Amino acid sequence: MGKSKLKKRLKREEESTEEPTNTKVPIDNLPKKFLWMHVKSGTKIRKILGYALKEFPSHNSIVWTGIGQGIAKAISCAELFKRKHEGLHQVTKLCYIESEKDITTETHRIPEVHILLTKNIKDTTELGYQAPGDCGEFPEKEDAVKSKPTIIKNVDTMSCNDTEQLVIKKLNIGQKRNNKSINNAELSSKKSKKNIS
Repeated sequence: MGKSKLKKRLKREEESTEEPTNTKVPIDNLPKKFLWMHVKSGTKIRKILGYALKEFPSHNSIVWTGIGQGIAKAISCAELFKRKHEGLHQVTKLCYIESEKDITTETHRIPEVHILLTKNIKDTTELGYQAPGDCGEFPEKEDAVKSKPTIIKNVDTMSCNDTEQLVIKKLNIGQKRNNKSINNAELSSKKSKKNIS
């Protein structure tokens, strides 16, 4: 590595260590030193993830930030990063920022997500906290859903006619079809009945 590249890298590291003190990340108890990755809609996941994986050991904390169309990529990067480094605590915050596109008084609310992944967490009671190894499953609630699904116990005992009628009913309920396709399905079921007998 040449001297100029080394100087640029050192300057970048100094800026990155100074930057977290005056950030607008809405996460309380941020570590003093963390890696801050801004993900945009055009960001290449492979490149940004490679850089983050390389630089993470010197920081032990990383914040993934996505704005607008880049939110999905920021979440994907954070999930892929968690697979590479197991045992990370996660704090997720979602907020909105206002931006003015024109000189007019029209303001737009743009969603923004911040995902903190760290080895050492200060406060586990913070809103948006997820423990390491937590798959994000929801606890069971007694009055969540009271409707019961229809269960067919033995498929072998159903006749072809029952199956065809069930399919025709599903077509009528689930999708809009013209009458010709439904009539064709009914005619084909009648023809199969004649062939069977």
